[in-house]
Amino acid sequence: MINSAKSVQYFGIFLLIEGLLLITVPNFFLGLFLLSASDVWVRVVGLTLIILGYFYFRMGQDNIRPFLKLTTHSRSFQFVVLVIFVLLGWIHPMILLPSGFEFLCGVWTFFLLKKENV
Repeated sequence: MINSAKSVQYFGIFLLIEGLLLITVPNFFLGLFLLSASDVWVRVVGLTLIILGYFYFRMGQDNIRPFLKLTTHSRSFQFVVLVIFVLLGWIHPMILLPSGFEFLCGVWTFFLLKKENV
């Protein structure tokens, strides 16, 4: 398995954990970022993260190269959009902490792909 695929697989595990926390202990997990869960949609988002985490894990495991490249685009895009949401005052800036981690993981995958000439 190439290193960029491993990075996507690790990110998939991160998403699985994040999703499980949102489903099982949403207020505790979101409280770490000064946020709160008051609706069932937080758990729906958790389920979505589990599904995405599974995709990331399996695509990394199978070295699906087009998917590896696309993950760098999507993780960068979500960070930019959340920064805009923060600037507009729609969401609390603390959301940028996990989002920034996701962005950095995408940058890491991007550079691994470049190094591997994928």
